[in-house]
Amino acid sequence: MPKDVREINRPLKWDFYTKKVGVYCRVSSNSYSQLHSVAAQASELTRYVHRDPHMEVSDIFIEVASGASVIDRPEFQRMLQSARDKKINYVVTKAVSRLGRSTEDVLVAVRALQEYHVEVYFEDQKFGSLNPEAELMISLYCGVAEGENKSHSENVRWGLKRHAENGTSKLYNKPCYGYRQNDDGDLEIVEDEAAVVRRVYAMYLSGLSIVKIKAALENDNIPSPTGKEQWSKHTLEFMLTNTKYYGTAVIFKTHTPEYKAKRKTNDGEVDRYASEENNEAIIPEEIFNKVQEEHSRRSNIEIGGDGIKKRKSTKYSAKRAE
Repeated sequence: MPKDVREINRPLKWDFYTKKVGVYCRVSSNSYSQLHSVAAQASELTRYVHRDPHMEVSDIFIEVASGASVIDRPEFQRMLQSARDKKINYVVTKAVSRLGRSTEDVLVAVRALQEYHVEVYFEDQKFGSLNPEAELMISLYCGVAEGENKSHSENVRWGLKRHAENGTSKLYNKPCYGYRQNDDGDLEIVEDEAAVVRRVYAMYLSGLSIVKIKAALENDNIPSPTGKEQWSKHTLEFMLTNTKYYGTAVIFKTHTPEYKAKRKTNDGEVDRYASEENNEAIIPEEIFNKVQEEHSRRSNIEIGGDGIKKRKSTKYSAKRAE
């Protein structure tokens, strides 16, 4: 067959009819399994687009974000900018849940794209955002997904509590500065870090404030637990109150009161669990207790008879150890 005949018989893709597609993929973490999942999403959706002669992939947006709203997601914002710039006029995503964790999140995202005349197609559910019943369908699918997530969250909590009670929880051996896990999953001391921990405790008991301890470590070019030049006061506060340094691991110091709520300090709302002689100590228990007594003496916060935290009346109480 002559070349020109073959060309005539090919399906025509007029530019004004071609959908310039943005493929949007999201996972909640950068773990190996999640990264594998997002790669599978991108591959599957790209194949879906290529099967339609009137669609072409203009860009792929890969998001690694869990609880962040669409406003805080950099890849979603980049996709929105592409819509503004008319680089895309259609978005394909795997499922309603990929666009957001709640009905509100998904509707915000869909409406933001619709401002630029961009439709969103949900490949799993087989409907687009221009469907007259799209918002109702989004609400239904999000409601089902949220119910499943809540049930899963409750099951995870039950499992964590059970393992904590019988002493098999892996949280007991979660490493912190000064320790690492050995091949058996047990904690072992990292000597150079342990020396810093002992120094911090000694400086605090000698009367130095957190601010001055922070300055001393930075002046000696000792990197923080995250490898930064600057130490945070919060890191030092945590170090000085971490029972693991005298060998007792306490878990559930913080908790999530209910599904989707923010984590907060556990002030007795749920049980804490302690594993004594859990790991080799870096600090003797008596030294740890002296630090807690000193910390209490310096603190300008006290708990009244009504259980409410309030500042002490002595205006110099927070500055005595400066």
